[in-house]
Amino acid sequence: MYSEFWYIAKLTFLKRRSQSIAGVRVSPRISVAPNYITSKHSINMSNTIEISITIHDFATTETAKEIICELYENETECEDKWTKVGTGSPVRFSRNIVFPDKFSYQYVFEKTQLIKAVFSRCSERDRPSSSSSDILATSIFKVDELIGSFGLQLRRQLQRTGSIANALSGTQRITEEYLGGIIVSAEMPEKEQPIVVQFHGKSLDRKDFLWDETAVFFRVFRLEEGKDDDSLIFLYESEAIKNHSHPQWAEFRLDTQDAADNRNRLLEIWVMYKDVDGKEGYIGKFLTTYAKMKYGPGSDNIYSVINDVKKAQKKSYENSGKMELVKFTDVSFYSFLDYIVSGTQLHFEIGVDFSSPEPVHELDQRRFDGELHMAIRAIGSIIRDYTPNRLFAAFGIGAKIPPTFHESNEFFLNFSMDPICRGLDGVMEAYRKAQTMVTPLKESKLSPVINYVTRMSHRSGFRGLHYHVLALFTRGEVTDLKEIQQALNSASDAPLSILIIGMGDYDFSPLQKLCSKRKDGRRDVVQFIHLKSLLNGAEAPWLNKSRIAETALRQVPQHMVQYMHNANIAAKPPIQVCRSPLFHSSSLIPDKPTEFDFELTKDIRHVGIEIPSLMPNLILPPDLSPRPRQDRRGSDSQYLDVETMRGSLTVRVPERCHSVLQTSREQYQRRLKERGLARMKFPRVELSTLESSGGSTQDSSL
Repeated sequence: MYSEFWYIAKLTFLKRRSQSIAGVRVSPRISVAPNYITSKHSINMSNTIEISITIHDFATTETAKEIICELYENETECEDKWTKVGTGSPVRFSRNIVFPDKFSYQYVFEKTQLIKAVFSRCSERDRPSSSSSDILATSIFKVDELIGSFGLQLRRQLQRTGSIANALSGTQRITEEYLGGIIVSAEMPEKEQPIVVQFHGKSLDRKDFLWDETAVFFRVFRLEEGKDDDSLIFLYESEAIKNHSHPQWAEFRLDTQDAADNRNRLLEIWVMYKDVDGKEGYIGKFLTTYAKMKYGPGSDNIYSVINDVKKAQKKSYENSGKMELVKFTDVSFYSFLDYIVSGTQLHFEIGVDFSSPEPVHELDQRRFDGELHMAIRAIGSIIRDYTPNRLFAAFGIGAKIPPTFHESNEFFLNFSMDPICRGLDGVMEAYRKAQTMVTPLKESKLSPVINYVTRMSHRSGFRGLHYHVLALFTRGEVTDLKEIQQALNSASDAPLSILIIGMGDYDFSPLQKLCSKRKDGRRDVVQFIHLKSLLNGAEAPWLNKSRIAETALRQVPQHMVQYMHNANIAAKPPIQVCRSPLFHSSSLIPDKPTEFDFELTKDIRHVGIEIPSLMPNLILPPDLSPRPRQDRRGSDSQYLDVETMRGSLTVRVPERCHSVLQTSREQYQRRLKERGLARMKFPRVELSTLESSGGSTQDSSL
């Protein structure tokens, strides 16, 4: 935000310059600060989110007249390092509370950012009470989980006191301290869409015909038409160039709201000169609009610079030179956060090099295993929040593998038909098992795994919705530098970033030199990290993990944005959460396909449908009985058991799927008959019964 002194000085400056054109009032462009509660970070609107808090089903036994919400941030694992983000306004205490304030927060991808929401009684001065006994509830969550969640909405439970360890574990367990839940929502602020413009001049008038030492520049104003007189709002001033015959100014940006709030908004451009003493003079002006400039470079956007004084004095006057539009772009510039909130998923692949140029001592092997575990956890704990299924592909490199013990530089770490491991624990378990089964080589090759993951990234699905991060851990001698360079060139066209992490004391200068090479016309996809330079045994483990994650992932957002821009992929609008009380959007897609159960018995089976406990007044038919629900997703309660007429085949149809929700009861029964299936029995549940009892066909637990 500009200071008041700056505004006064600028206003005085513009008033003095406007004297060259009579009857025109010039005003500076005033930037109004948004009324948000901001964090301590410097504001970068491309990575700024607005957090709002809602309390749901507040179950505390405490009472209060008004309650207030405070937000704290922490980038460490220390409980005493919380820093206040802001304090909201007091709200009347009730069971369900919606806090009207929005907290503006600066999001950083490569850091583990924690947010703690503290709800406490409000003092007489509309401030939170300083006593710890007046704190009613708290909740801690990760910003990564909020950004990676569906629809930028996260549900967490309220507790009397929360801990960082529970927040980082990623599990929610209802304890004796459970006091209800909160819904954390995030919004993206209105995105700035700049207009990129560039002008060139031609044959502009000089101050002196022979000895001219002046430099020419221009100013851009927005014309505001008033009742009495017109006014100009200053928008931009170019650099001064000592070339009147053909000056070529650099491109500049104008905000869409400033220059194109109306497509026919007039923009007035003054062409000026400046001498060696700093004195300025007026050459001429011309008018244009956003709609006209949108036609782009061409004959329609060549303007005559007119000096009204000279035009009135000379009948033969034509112009004081020409100004030509050579570039106009109004395409939105999407950031990493724009792509993530629009649905882009991050996938984490891991490659472990077992080779070693020398025999490894047991102590060195333990150190390698510990550093490997720390690095995988540091990088994976951040990326996993952007991977809904939390499945990671893991590969082995540089070893002799069973059963024939042939040399291999590309094998699945879990020795199965698929390299996918379930969670980071599954990756480490696969590594420990593989370590006992393989024989390390003295040399290794990294290009086979890079090529494999490149092909896998091309097949991952619709373009723009998937991006991959491959981390290669090596401590041996890599012998295929030329092949790696070719593989990196191929990977530059794929949705992929590659992290090569050197382990131990080996000389990695060839790999470092390879990763630092830049090919013209190709985007950056690779980064080398020497792990030893990031570790400090005298510091806490979380400090080392934080340093590893920040160093390794710092370039990933830039890599992904470069790929999206090169592929002309635009970010879609943010995903919206379906807030229907009858079903959740995750139920539109069944978790399992239709199951077929072949049985020889011909016992008649009836439909078993789960009835929520929140409908006590519902009377069931005698042939329908509630079945215990094992889990919201993937449980037996999501299937309808239907027996065919012959009784030899039992078909299990998903209870909730998109076709069921879009098809009427009669149409669905008719389709089942056409497929040879017997009539299915559905309980008729009135919506009024659900609304009066507060129930839902989905699990309402947080």
